[in-house]
Amino acid sequence: MSLVYITHHDENILECEQDFVKASGPKESFYVFRHPIVEKAARYARGVRDRLNIEDKKLSMIVQKDGTRVLTEAKKSLHRTMGCAHTPIDPPCAYLRKNQGIKWRRERDHVCPKTEGMPPLPRPGSCHKKGMTANFIKRNRECAGQTIPCPPPPRVVDTPVGTRQNLMNSGLVPQFICRKDFGKVPVYLKKTKKLLAEMNAICAKEQQRLLELCRGIKGYTRAAGVTAAAAAAAGPPEMPGMRVMDQAERNEILEGLRMSLTEMTKQYQSMSLLIDNIAKRQRKSKLEHDLRQVEQDILLIETTPIIYVSQY
Repeated sequence: MSLVYITHHDENILECEQDFVKASGPKESFYVFRHPIVEKAARYARGVRDRLNIEDKKLSMIVQKDGTRVLTEAKKSLHRTMGCAHTPIDPPCAYLRKNQGIKWRRERDHVCPKTEGMPPLPRPGSCHKKGMTANFIKRNRECAGQTIPCPPPPRVVDTPVGTRQNLMNSGLVPQFICRKDFGKVPVYLKKTKKLLAEMNAICAKEQQRLLELCRGIKGYTRAAGVTAAAAAAAGPPEMPGMRVMDQAERNEILEGLRMSLTEMTKQYQSMSLLIDNIAKRQRKSKLEHDLRQVEQDILLIETTPIIYVSQY
């Protein structure tokens, strides 16, 4: 068995497997390969490229069914669509390094369109007549002389050391008694009183209408000499097709409403404290609505002295 001692190692696997080089001529590449394997690969690639170019220039021959041979301009080449036998790989030195890529730069080829020349600016003072040039310094001086200076506000000294403050807001000068609305009722109070008077008048008119409807006395007033006992003895007016609810029927209805109120209150209080689904929420809202309706019915029957019931 023998050993091989390598003194100089200057090849790599990538260069050994490279079979194709993109260079073709003096401007094909910016680097030059000196390794014999690379030069061999370049020669091989050049031969393949030349053979393909020759095939492109040839005319294709088509054999028809009757044996006639026809030359066509269709370009056909052998194994052109299959690619190269070995995929060409660039060597490590062919990859881009930092700041060596393509740098785009905007071309400064913009040219402004030609336009008609602008007229020159007029000379200073040419727009005014002779002797009419504005003298701003003189005008400002005259305006400053005609300006009325602002008088200082009235002040008062209230300490021996000379501390002063404005007199108008110190409380020493009567200000509010000089106003036009001093000592008068404010406007918003007048509006409120007027609104209350209108509401009281509407309420009095409605009460009068209810008394005439319930008591059956036209123009019912206490000042006319009609007492409450006389009005009660006269009784409610008769309505066609209607009868007045008697006290026994009223008590029976009130008793039934109170029992319903007690039963629904018991159901409402026995509900679960945790309302965690839709069914419980709907049942709670329905019970609350029924309780309010029963309470309103009880209040209506207790506070209404005369209730008419249909006879049909």
